[in-house]
Amino acid sequence: MSQRGNILLYGLLVLAILGVLSGIGYAIYDAGRKAERAEWQARETRIAGETALKLEAANKRVRETEQAIAAAIEDASIWYQGKLKEKDNALNIALNGLRAGTGRLFVTARCPAPGGDLATGPAAGAGGRDGPTRAELSAADSEFLLRLGAEADGIVHQLTACQAVIRADRRPR
Repeated sequence: MSQRGNILLYGLLVLAILGVLSGIGYAIYDAGRKAERAEWQARETRIAGETALKLEAANKRVRETEQAIAAAIEDASIWYQGKLKEKDNALNIALNGLRAGTGRLFVTARCPAPGGDLATGPAAGAGGRDGPTRAELSAADSEFLLRLGAEADGIVHQLTACQAVIRADRRPR
């Protein structure tokens, strides 16, 4: 072979070696990139898993808090409904007793002097006109006072139930 053929052969050999070396270089680069990508994906997967666990725990705490609040509100409602029934039963018993004549309401009263004036009347006697005595209320007045007292009790029970709901809602989370 001639010298020119040898140079051509060496040139082709150098090009082949450069091609092989660049192929090897690319393979190494690609392997490093894939390893880096796998490492990045593994880190991202780990972070996503940890985040999912934290979110699940937070959601569980929120559900538990909501359930506790709902239970406290339900307890307040049950208590309130019971108190309403208790109040209504007590009112009905008192009204039935009043109507049957077995229950009566009295007030403490002072009897006026014969002239209508306690201060100018004669000295106190044994009749109790200057001391406290009891006077029976009419049936209508008794019923009015019983209903008014029951209504006031109902308002107290309602406010107590409202306070229980507010306490449940403001419970530390």
